[in-house]
Amino acid sequence: MHRTSMGPIVSASAALVAAVAFLSAGCTPSSVPTPKAVPTAATLEPASASVPAQASGNPVSETQLAQLWRPVAVGADKGDYTAWGVVVDAQTGDILLDEDAAIGHTPASTTKTLAAFSALKHLDPTTTLTTSTLLSGDNRTLFLDSEGDLLLGAGESEETEVSGRAGLQTLADKTAAALTSRGITSVTLNWRGTLFEGDSHLPAWDAQEVGGYEGHVGPMAIDAGRTAPGAYAFHEDAPGYVAQVFAKALTSSGVAVKLGKDGEAPTGGETLASVSSATMGEQLRWMLAHSDNTLADQYCRLAASAAGQPTTYAGAVAMVKADLVEASIPTRGMILEDCSGLSTNDKLSANTLVGVLKASYEAQGSQGDLIRLLPWADLVGTLSDRMTDEPAAGNVQAKTGALQGVTTLSGSVRTQSGRVLLVVIGHDLVEDGALPTRWRLDRFEEGLAELD
Repeated sequence: MHRTSMGPIVSASAALVAAVAFLSAGCTPSSVPTPKAVPTAATLEPASASVPAQASGNPVSETQLAQLWRPVAVGADKGDYTAWGVVVDAQTGDILLDEDAAIGHTPASTTKTLAAFSALKHLDPTTTLTTSTLLSGDNRTLFLDSEGDLLLGAGESEETEVSGRAGLQTLADKTAAALTSRGITSVTLNWRGTLFEGDSHLPAWDAQEVGGYEGHVGPMAIDAGRTAPGAYAFHEDAPGYVAQVFAKALTSSGVAVKLGKDGEAPTGGETLASVSSATMGEQLRWMLAHSDNTLADQYCRLAASAAGQPTTYAGAVAMVKADLVEASIPTRGMILEDCSGLSTNDKLSANTLVGVLKASYEAQGSQGDLIRLLPWADLVGTLSDRMTDEPAAGNVQAKTGALQGVTTLSGSVRTQSGRVLLVVIGHDLVEDGALPTRWRLDRFEEGLAELD
């Protein structure tokens, strides 16, 4: 892995930096300075002061929360589904709302906050992933290697993008120049086919008929292994497909290529060229914003490898649980088969999810960045078309979750007076599909943002 020195991945707006670093974009009433637009800078800035010491805004009462929650509860009763959640005052740690918060529910993609929490614990978010070419000693075989970049691009490297930052055409051009300088005009191309132990795709997903929503973890892929942009269809052999694309790019650069096979890098191979991914911090933010299942499980496996743990699905989720226990985050009712939340067998309590938020909120160092990487309402990713009116727009920051019968949110809300609330809420067991019910959760969050 390659270390790079870059600026902040999410720099707080000037209006809020002294208060709370992670609330860095928002739409506020006229009495409060208007923050800047959502930042697009790409690297992490460590916290410079204890966030609890920056407490501000008017306290929120349990009575206010109960009034806001009542329509959510009534809707669940009428629809015969479960509404659950917890709200915690970030400054004091006081629990303001507890609705089945200790019971395990299907978390859907809010599970990805746990994946990011562990990744930020075990991995350096300013580090990049290298994809490179190595030439064997006989000058006949070229090996395509990668440290786990699943967001390779097929064309030229895109320096301002996260997906496509490392381009295969750029790598091919560099490699062709190096080969030509050595008088080499043709090669056999081999490539790395595996990076982790065990299955690259969880069999339980296919049994649940959700396997089409996640690709395969491994050494490399283009656009997380999708067969087309935005598609929910993935290459079963993503590294093999990358090798095909690279071979075509290398041919266009003037080198004749014969496709070989996957395997291990040659001993003593000479590195000819390389390209670097976006930083791990950027890729984690991209994963959370786009709710990318494959990236979530990829980063759990990368973290498990860095932690010296088995890099199977079971090993990765065991590492996550150990990280939670070490951070004194409750794990009662926790059942995980993956780090993406795609499995309907996954169960997490609201207490676990809010515990991760609180630990990040209070943390110094890279784990404190988790809560700053979450999408903003009306601005980023899966929240870009939700809660689009002031004051919720830009002041609600959360990871979304959605399965057929589940809708969830896990993140923070800044009230109009500046109080920060940590919020985990969800609907579970919605028989006719949860999508039509999520407006009730959004309205609850909007109500929190409206508090003065």
